[in-house]
Amino acid sequence: MMRSGWSNYETKFVDEERVERYNRQYDEGSYDDHVWRLERPVLLDVLRSERARRGCLRVLDFACGTGRILRGLEGVADELTGVDISAEMAKHAAEASPEALIRTGCVLTENLLAGPYDAVTVFRFLLNAPEEVRVPVLRKIRQHMEPGALLILNNHGHCPSLRSIAVRVPKSRPERPNELRHRDIIELLHASGFRVESRRGFSAFPPVLHRNLPAAALRRADAVACRPPLQRITGGLMVEQLYMARAVR
Repeated sequence: MMRSGWSNYETKFVDEERVERYNRQYDEGSYDDHVWRLERPVLLDVLRSERARRGCLRVLDFACGTGRILRGLEGVADELTGVDISAEMAKHAAEASPEALIRTGCVLTENLLAGPYDAVTVFRFLLNAPEEVRVPVLRKIRQHMEPGALLILNNHGHCPSLRSIAVRVPKSRPERPNELRHRDIIELLHASGFRVESRRGFSAFPPVLHRNLPAAALRRADAVACRPPLQRITGGLMVEQLYMARAVR
């Protein structure tokens, strides 16, 4: 679908108040901050290994938002580029990560992706994007990656997980939040020119439980469940899934 934006994202984040509200999701002590603290060390370890293997690491953070991932990658990547369709979000990303090159616009209609890149991160995009743009966007990204380059993306609404049950309970909810299954991700990546190498799961308990039960206890349990020995058992049932894939030669 060749249009300037998708869903309501481009028009949703057009003012400071909405962007600040988005940023507050990651305030210290929030659920999203908790998940990011579990996820970030794994992301950095993977990228450090990739840099050691290649000798240099040029990274694109697609749908960079206000720069959360970009900030986390400073000191790991030799070159950083962020792309986002929202000008207001991109402005915050440029302020948060002055070392990064920030580009704004729609990759399906504008020539925004330079590259080639050794690694690309894609966080909180697939679940939020309409189904019809997912493969075209991933294919566009693939065109600007080195053969065998690393793609790291997440699914923050994995099904099955406890989130799957939680989102079905409230009868007053006007519409059920998006979900993606493991097989959905595999099919999307395969259709876009990628081969999945591995995945990791994070957060056994959805936000609603963190709001209504002792959060400290849940977070300690999460930290244990995310460790490699238990990951083989618990990983596939976690709310958040992190995928490592390679651009097919």
